[in-house]
Amino acid sequence: MGQKFIMSLFSRHAPISLFGCALCLVASLAIAVPATAAAKPAGNTDDKNPDDDQIPEYVLGPGDRFHVRVWGLDNLEQEVFIPPNGVATVYPIGQIKASGYTASELNEIITNKLTKYLKQTPQVTVIPMSYVHSQVYVLGEVGAPGLYPFTGKMTVLEAVTRAGNPTPRAAIQQVRITRSDSGNPEKSKIIVVDLDSVIHKGEASKDIRLRPGDIVYVPDVISAAQRDK
Repeated sequence: MGQKFIMSLFSRHAPISLFGCALCLVASLAIAVPATAAAKPAGNTDDKNPDDDQIPEYVLGPGDRFHVRVWGLDNLEQEVFIPPNGVATVYPIGQIKASGYTASELNEIITNKLTKYLKQTPQVTVIPMSYVHSQVYVLGEVGAPGLYPFTGKMTVLEAVTRAGNPTPRAAIQQVRITRSDSGNPEKSKIIVVDLDSVIHKGEASKDIRLRPGDIVYVPDVISAAQRDK
């Protein structure tokens, strides 16, 4: 169909320029080629940032604190501490088991128990205030290796900074995160993070968020070079 269209134009307008023919040819090909044949964007679109996985909600435990707010009832606003036995005291409910629950689950528990004291269903919000129960490990070439409290939206750079910053021997281009598989605790995966690009090139997307129990390992330049061989 595209060829007949061009030939008809040529026969009617003999003086048509070569440039004009070329334009017609391009237009006809554009019509003939289906939309699905459009060029794919450069790069591997199948690559998936490990940080894109849904991060599970934090599970509160002994040593953690959470804030309780009840809409319209300022006298019920309070900060609650979870003691070693995991049983917290929430006014006016009394003692409830708080350890082992997420903020969303505690929200539902406290809402249900408060209905016994109020004439209408309360609007409750539970907000974690501290994350002492869960920790991350920061090892290798950092100033102060060790265990550090997981603080919600904690990134690799934040964890390394808290651990005293990288040493001069650190290969920050190859920081390794060991993360347990939530579906199979006996398995784990390794995620390599290029903190050099984060710090010196401003590529913040490479600074992934950590999860409770992650192991952050900053290798030295020699072991990192040997691993690349």
